[in-house]
Amino acid sequence: MVYAITKLVLWPFFRLFIRQIDGVENLPNKPFILVANHESYIDGAILMTLVAWYKNKQVCYFATNKTFLGTFWNMIFNHFGAIRVNGSLEKGLNALKQGKCMGIFPEGQRTYTCKIGKIEHKGLGVLAILSKAPVVPVGMFTYKFWNRFQKWPTFNKNIKITIGKPMAFKGKVTTKSAWKTVRTIMKEVAKLARISHA
Repeated sequence: MVYAITKLVLWPFFRLFIRQIDGVENLPNKPFILVANHESYIDGAILMTLVAWYKNKQVCYFATNKTFLGTFWNMIFNHFGAIRVNGSLEKGLNALKQGKCMGIFPEGQRTYTCKIGKIEHKGLGVLAILSKAPVVPVGMFTYKFWNRFQKWPTFNKNIKITIGKPMAFKGKVTTKSAWKTVRTIMKEVAKLARISHA
């Protein structure tokens, strides 16, 4: 079992604060790329334990190489399979080949405004095309639970998660095709996020 103890402790705890989850049935049985908007400190942990709970699969995230540094964070990142950015595409492809899932927040940071921020990199598009793995868009509403301006969570039951249907991409990787793929995915994420915020 993936994260046997972690998911048995964390998922029931997170579930206390989740008001609504839609679309769990859209999670594939094979390795996939999970793409979501980023509103809260706990987005990654929620999605990681959700996938572990329902699909018994590990979700590896692309993680910053500018903050959360040092022995402690390296140990945590290694345990949960986080991949430091820069030169990480090959590691992401290998993770998918090994039966793991990839989790990506294309904004690269938590939102300041509760709206989806500008996407600076096309790596998601490259990974989606090269891996041919299903891309699962997710709309998160966690902003009022614990956003970047809050020192502590509110602990209110106000989290909503909407999981969309898997998307497939193929073809030749070019700058144009990669960016087109990113825009297509994020358009769906934005739609699902609006549903979650409703």
